[in-house]
Amino acid sequence: MDRSNYVSPPPRRIGAQAVLLHPDHDQVMVLRMRERRCGWLPGGHCAPDESALVAVQRIVRLQLGIAVPFGGADLAVVDYSPSNREPEAREGYNFVFVRRLSVEHAGSARPQEVAGPDLLGYDWVHVGELANACLPYHVRRITGALAAVGTGPVPGRFLMQGQVA
Repeated sequence: MDRSNYVSPPPRRIGAQAVLLHPDHDQVMVLRMRERRCGWLPGGHCAPDESALVAVQRIVRLQLGIAVPFGGADLAVVDYSPSNREPEAREGYNFVFVRRLSVEHAGSARPQEVAGPDLLGYDWVHVGELANACLPYHVRRITGALAAVGTGPVPGRFLMQGQVA
């Protein structure tokens, strides 16, 4: 058996991200991270043998201290990214879930110490202002996910680097 693909870190990664919507406004939660020049979506890497759905629930709870009840219907898009020349830019799939937060969840979300020192806080960003807060591929991923769940102009479920494939 060829075990050349069994390396650490793996050649392909799987991530789970959350587009968390404000309960009353068309705003998206964007994380502020140390040493990142742009906003970031809540989420991260799936653990081995962990589904993207379980991962997004785990990571949002870890990062923000809230237990958001994600379900399969909240999966908006899958965004494929090929590897590139950036040092940690491995090929990967990001499962992007969209959920409007309840007033209670929005009011109790706080960066958690257990998430590590790089998570500084979060901002609510109007969808039209995302280009001022996020990298272009994040903007495309967020707007593609919102479009797929019916809050944007063009439906699509499978993206390639944030663009409808």
